[in-house]
Amino acid sequence: MRVPAPWGRCSPRRPWLGGLIALGAALSWSAAGATSLEYQVKAAYLYKLVSFVDWPPGSLPPPGAPVNLCVVGDDPFGATLDQVAQNQQVNGRPLAVRRMATVSKSSGCHVLYIAGSRRQSVASALQSVKGAPSLTITDGAEAHGSVVQFVVREGRVRFTIDVAAAAQNGLTVSAKLLSLALSVRDGPTS
Repeated sequence: MRVPAPWGRCSPRRPWLGGLIALGAALSWSAAGATSLEYQVKAAYLYKLVSFVDWPPGSLPPPGAPVNLCVVGDDPFGATLDQVAQNQQVNGRPLAVRRMATVSKSSGCHVLYIAGSRRQSVASALQSVKGAPSLTITDGAEAHGSVVQFVVREGRVRFTIDVAAAAQNGLTVSAKLLSLALSVRDGPTS
């Protein structure tokens, strides 16, 4: 799999690593504006993570049709996510941002950032799409069943990955991304 140029270059052998390291280095922020910068970084991650995941055959739309990145629940990104996703491609498919109050397996979401709300909790949303070919992303490791969980450590946005949840959704996460995760869980999901 070829990683898009915006990730940068580290060496001819590992061009993807330099970009991830550079992105990681840029993730520190001061207390002023931390929340805004935190979600700018998370928005960039949402788009970039997709390149490191393989979906089951036939589960993504045909080339030219959009890959749906859905924000479920209270939207912490605002216009930032739209700006990051604008004119972006995922394996020859445009990236489309959708916002929704609730989600189900039939929602047509390929990537889900689940924030939760009064209408649908994070746990309920994860349960609703369990087994669907969707890359689920949440904040915090307490969201059992999410493939990717964002965490903030030492002023940096990091992530953990649950490969069992990915497998349950029919997804395969690349070894490159797993090597950069803060932690990798491979046990059974609840």
